[in-house]
Amino acid sequence: MNADERTLIKAAYIAQLRHGPFTGKDFQDMVTHAASADLSSKYLVPHRSESETRYTLSEEGRRLVKVVLAGGVYDVLHVGHLAALTEARSLGDVLVVVVATDITVETLKGRKPVVPEEDRRALVGGLKPVDIAILGYEDVGFGFEQVLAEVKPDIVAFGYDQGNLEKIVVEIIQHHHLGIRAVRLSKFDHEKYASSSLLKQKLSEELR
Repeated sequence: MNADERTLIKAAYIAQLRHGPFTGKDFQDMVTHAASADLSSKYLVPHRSESETRYTLSEEGRRLVKVVLAGGVYDVLHVGHLAALTEARSLGDVLVVVVATDITVETLKGRKPVVPEEDRRALVGGLKPVDIAILGYEDVGFGFEQVLAEVKPDIVAFGYDQGNLEKIVVEIIQHHHLGIRAVRLSKFDHEKYASSSLLKQKLSEELR
């Protein structure tokens, strides 16, 4: 598989995650930077109807890219987030980041986030290491299973402080025999990488 084929397979995976079965235009929009966008590729499966043809990535194509999943709240982005996501991206070919919804944040942390969910998703999605950022589900428990089923990652990467989340997700992986590898990302120097809570505290003090 050459570089162009890998680029097209990655684009097809992202288009499918974003749209479900995707149209030719959806696919072309994802590969404007590629040399070509061959919709007759053996890695794409056509689904024809009276109105249009949609495509999905073949099982063979999906096996050729390694997908990494990471997740978090990302309420007030900081350099520690960027460092963690850069490390997560180095583990595979595609990095998918699931961003917690406002309701999930309020349920888990007892407070509303500073930045609304769609803004947080857009900001995370704009980071260089991130291939696509998606919103999680409001159902905190079953939502983890839904994300794993949709993304179908090869690796789930957890921040050094996400031990509780790692335990829950690993239990789901083992229960359903998903064959997904869990990886704990490096711990960062607290003096070098300010936490979200410290940043929000500083911002609050500045605004008084």
